[in-house]
Amino acid sequence: MHVQHLQIAHPFVLSDPEWIALESIEEETRHFIFDETMLQALRDRGLVEPDGALWRVTQTGQKRLNERD
Repeated sequence: MHVQHLQIAHPFVLSDPEWIALESIEEETRHFIFDETMLQALRDRGLVEPDGALWRVTQTGQKRLNERD
């Protein structure tokens, strides 16, 4: 069994990759290193939303970023 199968996602806890992706979106980085799967996962959790061709951090996403700092 892979370690990732043992991890349990909690709706209020961001993993390091999720946090990095969310922070990258907030900072409007030009070189987003994650694929569409990460954006969809963050969207499903209500942390980001599409804004035309771009993505933006929602109020919930901003709250999670602020809590992590």
